[in-house]
This record gives sequence, C-alpha cells and structure tokens, in this order.
Amino acid sequence: MARQEAHITGSVLTWAIGESGLTREEVADKLKVEVADIKSWERETARPSKGNLTNLAKSLHRPSAVFYLPEPPSDYSLDPAFRKSPNLGQHKLNSTELLQIRKASRLLRILSWVQKDASEPKVALPHFDKSESPEKAATTIRDIVGVSIEEQLEWESEAQALRNWRKSLEELGIIALQLSLGRTGIRGFALLDDYAPLVAVSSSYHTTTRIYTLFHEVGHLILRSSSPCHNFQSPNKTEVNQERWCDRFSAAFLMPATSFKALAEKHGITKVNLASGIQDVSKLASLFKVSKRAASLRLEELKLAHNGFYNHIDAELEKY
Repeated sequence: MARQEAHITGSVLTWAIGESGLTREEVADKLKVEVADIKSWERETARPSKGNLTNLAKSLHRPSAVFYLPEPPSDYSLDPAFRKSPNLGQHKLNSTELLQIRKASRLLRILSWVQKDASEPKVALPHFDKSESPEKAATTIRDIVGVSIEEQLEWESEAQALRNWRKSLEELGIIALQLSLGRTGIRGFALLDDYAPLVAVSSSYHTTTRIYTLFHEVGHLILRSSSPCHNFQSPNKTEVNQERWCDRFSAAFLMPATSFKALAEKHGITKVNLASGIQDVSKLASLFKVSKRAASLRLEELKLAHNGFYNHIDAELEKY
C-alpha cells in the first residue's frame, strides 16, 4: 500500500512548534523521527505520513485540521509580549505552562463572547497606575469585593479562605482558576479582558501561596496588564516596578493596615517592640490565612519589623 502523505502547511507547523514551548529535537523525539524530517515538513520539501500528523497533533495539542490551514491562525497565538514578559526573569515558559495558558485563553474568549452577545456590561473593575498607592488600590478593591475582616478571621482553614476568595472574585465577573503549572514553574498569570478578565494560580504551590498569588494577579488586572509571574520581589527593592506594586497590593488587600496593626499589637508587636522571628510571623499568618512570607512582608512594610526582615524569614523558611 502506498504511503499516505499529509499535505500540511509548513508555516503552520513552524507556528505550532513555536507556540508549544517544545524544541524541534523534543518534537522529533516524541514522533521517533529525525530533526531533519521536521525541518523538511516545515519547508514543505517533504510530507509527513498521516500517522506522523496524528502524532504531531497529539504532541503539539492541536487538532489535525489546524495543520491544513493556509497560514498560521493569528487569533490563537500567545502575545509575544506575554511570552517575553520581564516578570518571568530568566524563566522561559515551558510546554506545560503554554498549554494551560492557551486553554485559559480559549475559555476567556468564549466567556467574553457570551457576555458581549448577551449585552452584559463590562466587568466594573477600577484601573490604577503603578505610580499610585497600592494601599489605596487595595482598600478600593477590598470594598468592591465586600469581604469584611470579621468574615476573613472567622474562616476555619486556608482551604476555606481560598474557596471564598475565588468565589468573591467570580461574583465580580473575574474568572479565577487553579491550574497545574508545575512546582518550579510560574506561580500564576493574569489575562486582561473587559468582559471576562482572568486570573490563574498554580495548584502545585501551598494554599496560602495561591491566595497571595491570586490577588497579586488581580493587581495586574487593575494595572491593565496581562502577565505571567514567576518569582515575587524582595521588599527591599527600591525600584517601583509592576511586580513589586502587585506584591504590595496583594499584601495590603489580604492584610489591611488598620486591622493588621491592631492584631499585631494584641500579640505584642508594635513600632517600639518589633517582630523578631518566625513565631511572631506565624501568629499573624494563621489569623489572616496567609503565608508566613506574606505576613513578614506586611510586617516590614508597616514598619513593624526591621529592614530585611522578609529576607531573614525567607531564609529561615528555606531550611524547613
């Protein structure tokens, strides 16, 4: 029987490989072919077999029909600025992360279309600039979310806190997802849309880290930016960059200054008697259902701990 060839478009294959986060070597390994074969399909000097096309579609997480398009579908490409975001540092988005981001993007597009088709209004989310105070922004958004400090302190577990925070965002019209992004990958990302803004956090991290990341990503939404986020910033950085602003916003949202200071004072922590170690941090982290790192950041931010306290706690936690 003659070999059945798939007359795919080479530029679409190149696009699909680029969008996948895989190298040509990795694609070739999955298909058990040579890299030269992949390159010849891209140049259209040779054609893959129907079996190879099936394996390509599976490996690159694309329908087989996509490869027959006359040109790459620009509407389904990840924004290059997102992929090269400075918030990634040295981290390069891998195939797992890119796949989850694409899935989230498709969900956003569908829900946004549904909202617009039903003549629903845009999500009422205020906009801020990073030159503005993250404390002020946090107070504004907290009022809109409508969860009181009393409610927050009554939640019985970190898991309940995460469920309730996600529910409160979804009631505002913000899609809040937990995705499998890998333990060493990005902590989360934000996708901006007027009708279906989306925030996602990695399910691989601890619950309190997810809570903190959730509102870090909300910070990106109110700054009107889509962004993937890898590492959080040290509070000692003097540069007012977007990541630092979002960190401060998240901490201020989850631990409003007045309430945090009052509860810190009840535990003997004041501007005269500064927080001194993990035990002080643990008490407040447990009350607010936040991570110890988030609580230590807030203590330093509000001058209830010495400069460098967050880095000290971070180093201590690395030992566990």
